[in-house]
Amino acid sequence: SGLMGAILVGPRIGRFDFEGRPNAMPGHNTTMMALGTTILWFGWYGFNCGSTLHVSGNGANIAGKVAVSTTLAAGTSCIVSTIIARTFTAYFDMALTINGILGGLVAITASCAFVNPWMAVLIGAGAAFVYYGAHCLLLRFKIDDPLDAAAVHGACGIWGLIAAGIFCTDKNVRYAGYPNANDACQSGEQFGVQLIGICALIMWVSISSGLAFYFLHTFVGLRVSTHLETVGLDCEHSKHPTDLCDDDDDRDGNLDSPRGDNKT
Repeated sequence: SGLMGAILVGPRIGRFDFEGRPNAMPGHNTTMMALGTTILWFGWYGFNCGSTLHVSGNGANIAGKVAVSTTLAAGTSCIVSTIIARTFTAYFDMALTINGILGGLVAITASCAFVNPWMAVLIGAGAAFVYYGAHCLLLRFKIDDPLDAAAVHGACGIWGLIAAGIFCTDKNVRYAGYPNANDACQSGEQFGVQLIGICALIMWVSISSGLAFYFLHTFVGLRVSTHLETVGLDCEHSKHPTDLCDDDDDRDGNLDSPRGDNKT
């Protein structure tokens, strides 16, 4: 869905030069980025561990195992993403590291209760490479995804679904308390199910979100005017506009096409 939105909205002004090479547009506050990621990471335990839905019986043990898997995947992806950034960009990129953490969390979610700890490490490491590869691929096709949402949630989510079919074990499925556990993991049947699910999800999300974004793009508009994008939305929507607002008309919203008919 994020990918379809990024394609239809188009790249930000100045994101790519005349030869199609990407220009860096880093986030304005790395500290807040790190804080937000920390909050997300903490909340992920509620999401993954809380999905056991109970702590009685063996529920607490399952939740504890899920917490270990989640931590190992995210931590490994953080380290590997840092190494990848240093290797391929010649410097430490906090944005790549932070998104690597989120990619690891996304990737382990599908299989957090069905894999062993060492498998979670491999899934997290794989997520770091998948994320960076998707990040570079988007830029190569001149798709501007400011938050790398498609790379983090889309690409790493697909890797997580594939990894669930590769690394799950029937023993872990039974330990997680599923009443219909069989030999689907060992036989490879679960891997096939995962691939079918991926294809179905891609088709459904691409078509539904693509149509929704296309409708908005055509009849409502997905972008502000070129001038407003350049000077910033504070000029129209904030009570405390920046110095870039050149006159009172900007603050009154009298800018070209506030509906966003910029078709760049």
